Amino acid sequence: MRAITNKISKATSTPKGKIIFFGIVIGLLAISAGALVYWSFYRKQIVRTKLEDAVRKKSKGLYQVHYDKLAMDEVAGDLVVTNFSIQYDPAKYKAMQEAGSTPPALLKIHIPSIIVSGVKTPRALLNKEIVGKNLQIINPVIDIIYTYAGRDSARNVPTKEVYEEILGDLNLIKIDSLLISNASITTRDIKTGEIKVELKHTSVQLQDVMVDSTAWADTTRLFFSKQADIRASGISWKSREKPYLFGLDSVHLNSTSKQVRIGGFHIDPLLAEDAFIRSLPRQEDRFDFSIKGITISNMDFPALFNEEIFADSIKVETASFKIYRDLGYKSGIRGPVKIFPHQSLLKIPVPFRLKKLVLANTFIEYKERAVISRQAGKVQFYQTNAVITNLTNRQDAAAVNNTLTVDIRTRFLNKAPLRVIWKFYLFNPDGRFDITGNLGAMDATQVNALTVPMAPARIENGRINSLSFNLAGNSSNMTGDVKLLYKDLKVSLLQKDEETRKLEKKKLASFAANIAIKNSNPSGKKDEVRTAHVNFKRDKHRSIFHLSWKSLYTGIKESAGIKNK
Repeated sequence: MRAITNKISKATSTPKGKIIFFGIVIGLLAISAGALVYWSFYRKQIVRTKLEDAVRKKSKGLYQVHYDKLAMDEVAGDLVVTNFSIQYDPAKYKAMQEAGSTPPALLKIHIPSIIVSGVKTPRALLNKEIVGKNLQIINPVIDIIYTYAGRDSARNVPTKEVYEEILGDLNLIKIDSLLISNASITTRDIKTGEIKVELKHTSVQLQDVMVDSTAWADTTRLFFSKQADIRASGISWKSREKPYLFGLDSVHLNSTSKQVRIGGFHIDPLLAEDAFIRSLPRQEDRFDFSIKGITISNMDFPALFNEEIFADSIKVETASFKIYRDLGYKSGIRGPVKIFPHQSLLKIPVPFRLKKLVLANTFIEYKERAVISRQAGKVQFYQTNAVITNLTNRQDAAAVNNTLTVDIRTRFLNKAPLRVIWKFYLFNPDGRFDITGNLGAMDATQVNALTVPMAPARIENGRINSLSFNLAGNSSNMTGDVKLLYKDLKVSLLQKDEETRKLEKKKLASFAANIAIKNSNPSGKKDEVRTAHVNFKRDKHRSIFHLSWKSLYTGIKESAGIKNK
């Protein structure tokens, strides 16, 4: 610095040198002043033109940009844009349709306020680099309209590198903090206008955002950032085929903790039980599910946004699963062949691997309206706790361990402890699975909540000491052993009175039934325990639960001395 000062002093020591020096200084000041005046006068028009040209070029003229006000501070590097919007041009869209180049989706975006601060203007001008401190996008409303057209309609990941699409002619984009607050995002069908998915009160906070080839290759980054925090108060969508509304409440994703927290997930039928059943073309189940307090741990976020799901565990604080079926509704109409749950997992298009799923404090109810009595019986399980391990649809993971295990501990009808272990063999061509279980002691009359509407039969007396079963199922049948230990069993068979429409006791049939039924198992102290050997043929149009329950019920009847026809 001193050398430069000495040279300037030496050069200006003569009158001629002074004139030349001050001439250069004045010239530079004049150029700078002129540039500043020009920039101050035309800056907004330059920004507007560049922005509109960029959007028009990228979208091939489909989109137009509008905003009300743009305020800039070059010294501080600040920019404020109000009422920014991007709209598609209907005339251009129609022309693209006629030309056979219809885009798979259209966008409508309105942002009341965009605030950019701390942008280093010289780097933007000289190095084609945008480096700044903060970017805030406040209260954006984003409407995604699906046209379901174009060759890329099913593509989720662009063929070109994402960072190249974002950068355009720039070499680098670097922002210390990016905040999107209170966003509303909807997707809809262009033909019906019906909302498909809706995200409410969504916020995204990204720290240390960098967009370039280096950041793209950095596997520790998510959305080009070192830290990502995403929240949404609610996400909802409707089923395409059946009257259901699906929803997620209070969603929170944090890349630092590698956790996802969800306040609740629910499947809500949009019609009451009977109205829902009548809306279906054939006999099917109606689901009403509610899952609360969901925590996903050690989530692989880069994989998640590459359409893969890898996590260590999911824990659920409480849940309720209710299923309803009317056996008298269109029973003659056959539906499609049902596949088992572990076979359904393999058909999910997104690769996933989950080590453990833990359900706590869960209520399960299967409600079935019978054909003869037209009454509904309920199989209910209270205080259910379940641990599911090795959930995956990846063949490489199944090659190491192909057994998906479901270990359930519950209270049957809230009266007796029940433990059931399911084992599903992944990628088995015959859909193989096993069930073992044990039911504790209970008063036999407490089962009347099931037997009266479903059998119809009423247990007048008796004690169930235990029930154990070991069954193996596949796509064709279920086989195995069922052992029911009970004492002093007495039943009454029921029929519906045509006048009162109530279930009345069939005296003669009940007398005959009690003769046929062995009132205890074992019958005496020295008698052997009767064990039923089950071989039940599967109805391929019914679920795995129907196969399992009917096989178990067949074994229970045989244990009681009732011959299955």
